[in-house]
Amino acid sequence: MPDARDAEDTRLLDANDYSRPLATYYRVVLERCRLTLAGGDASEVAHNVMERLLRELAAGKRYPVPFRVVVHQMTTWKIKEFQTRGRVVLLPDGWDVDSGEDPFEPFAQGHDLMLLFAGLPTRVREVMELRYLEGLEIGEIAARLGMTRNAVDQALHRGHATIRESVG
Repeated sequence: MPDARDAEDTRLLDANDYSRPLATYYRVVLERCRLTLAGGDASEVAHNVMERLLRELAAGKRYPVPFRVVVHQMTTWKIKEFQTRGRVVLLPDGWDVDSGEDPFEPFAQGHDLMLLFAGLPTRVREVMELRYLEGLEIGEIAARLGMTRNAVDQALHRGHATIRESVG
């Protein structure tokens, strides 16, 4: 089916008959805009898509991909353009954006540490993860990994030295 649609679009565009392909895709574009945007904004964006396509076609522009792909890509661009053009969005009452608490901070810190630990030897990495990600004491790490306290201290020291070298 897309091949037949693409062939018909190409035939019409080559004959400079832009109204039929644009009319064919208008409902699809409008529905896509309605699913993404609220109220009358969808109609405005769909109109902008069609206007832009008509302007390009009338100027003689031809596309290396099927016209349906151009229509959908143009729709995506226009929706994004509409969503980002300086609109002020008010937050609901009671939302405090300056509370100072970031619920993702613990994840971000853990993720950053995991990246630092990734290049360490396996045993050193395990010790560092237990110490800094799980917050275990040296004795607890030694018991969990079946190591002596001295071996845990040495692994921590090697880990710190390696990270210090890699960070500079």
